[in-house]
Amino acid sequence: MNSAADRINQRMSELKVSQADIKRATGAGKATISSWVNGSTKPSGEYASKLAAYLRCNTDWLLTGVGSMSNEPSERLAPLGTERVDVDHAMNGEVPVISWVAAGNWAEVMPTTLDDVIDWIPKPAHLSDMAFGLVVRGRSMWPEFKPDEIVYVEPNITPWDLKDGDLVIVQCNDDTEATFKQLVMGNGYDDMYLKPLNPDWPDQKMQPMTECNLVGVVDSKYTRYR
Repeated sequence: MNSAADRINQRMSELKVSQADIKRATGAGKATISSWVNGSTKPSGEYASKLAAYLRCNTDWLLTGVGSMSNEPSERLAPLGTERVDVDHAMNGEVPVISWVAAGNWAEVMPTTLDDVIDWIPKPAHLSDMAFGLVVRGRSMWPEFKPDEIVYVEPNITPWDLKDGDLVIVQCNDDTEATFKQLVMGNGYDDMYLKPLNPDWPDQKMQPMTECNLVGVVDSKYTRYR
């Protein structure tokens, strides 16, 4: 990639996002985004950070081409000896159900081996091709979400799109797995907290969102009766 515009277009193509999607994610004007895409200007300041977050890549890489695209090497999702296979997220109108470990890695890179996929479930039309499913574990989000239910997760979202009460999947501190929590919104992104839904859950401490990476927002549940 020779320019910031090349890298922006690369990520837009890989993630299947449009300039309209970027406008909604960053708040930048249509003409401004067009100038980023055609290379007449570069994103700067807060726009650069928002754009990199939305395109799921390193800000320095996006602007200068220096360093790796992500903050972590993508190889960490592929165990030694595992052949890397690109997962078609639009396969027959389905989305992959992945492990909580793979979801924890999703904050930096998308799963790229079939070993990450546990199952496939039907894809709602309104979700992006990056959407995936997770099998609920434990009772921290009880009774709204019960163990073994499957939730749809939309990762095509930035922290600036979040609203008070959203149900989110996050990866916090040095945890290797993602976790499921409800968002409590204060006065902006630096004043967000996470809590369990279950009022009887023993750990009711609210964790600052600033300690976590956003993986995605829970959109809905997939219910199986057989």
